[in-house]
Amino acid sequence: MAAEEEKKLEKSVDELNQQRIDLEKEINNLNLTKIEKLESINGELETKIEWLDKERIRATKERDNLLRKVRHSKEKNWKNALKMVAILGVLDLVVIPLIITLLKIPLQWIFVSMGLVTFFGVMLIVNYMSGTSPFNTGEIRKAITVSFLTVYLAIVPMAYGMVIFPGGSSALPIVNNLSWLMGAIIILYFATRPLEQYIKTIYEKK
Repeated sequence: MAAEEEKKLEKSVDELNQQRIDLEKEINNLNLTKIEKLESINGELETKIEWLDKERIRATKERDNLLRKVRHSKEKNWKNALKMVAILGVLDLVVIPLIITLLKIPLQWIFVSMGLVTFFGVMLIVNYMSGTSPFNTGEIRKAITVSFLTVYLAIVPMAYGMVIFPGGSSALPIVNNLSWLMGAIIILYFATRPLEQYIKTIYEKK
């Protein structure tokens, strides 16, 4: 009986040893699988990092190119705007007086013509510089202010006898009235913008 029990114990020990060996093999296999998975994930991450680096470099180059284009575009816009201002000045100072003189139109119409040409010219220039498609209130406000200022500066010399209306009528009352009107326009020009911002802020809060 003792011999049989000893054999059974030895057999049990051998089975346990075999199970231990099998478990060690399974553990090693699992570790290898995990290591392979980790290496695969690491490789994928490195590939993604390289791709992201390339994308970052490409995005940086595109941003630099875009900034360079915008800078050149702004320079071009300013040059074109200066050309438009020069053309507007030639129209106001040379072309309109020349046409009025050649056609023998009454002198008063020179100021109407200057106001209209300046209004539309400034509105086009401001709209061109802003890059917006429709005309907004700010552009129209600037155009009105500049056109009135141009007409006002053209009429001011009349108050000092530099220009006299046909019939010898004095221009001083007109200049005085325009001075009040010009002051009101300037006040409204600087006052309406904060008012617009305030109203916009109230609507945004609602």
